[in-house]
Amino acid sequence: MMSENKFKCPVCNSRYFLTRPNRYDILEFLDGKYKIVTSEFTNDEDRIFCRECGSEIDERASMENKRVILQY
Repeated sequence: MMSENKFKCPVCNSRYFLTRPNRYDILEFLDGKYKIVTSEFTNDEDRIFCRECGSEIDERASMENKRVILQY
C-alpha cells in the first residue's frame, strides 16, 4: 500500500499544486468592466509550485520517482 504522503508537498503536506501561468490576457476596459480581448502564450516552460507554501516542484523527478520531489 502506497503512502498518501508521497503525493503531498514535503514542506507543508499540501496536496494541491499550481503552475506558473505561461500566458497572459490582453484586456480592454469597456462599459465599466475589463474584458478579455485575446490571450497570448509566452515561450516559458510550465513550472509547478505548491499552492500553500510556494515550493517549486521538480516535475520530471516526481514522475520518475512516483512521489512529489522538490526542485533544488
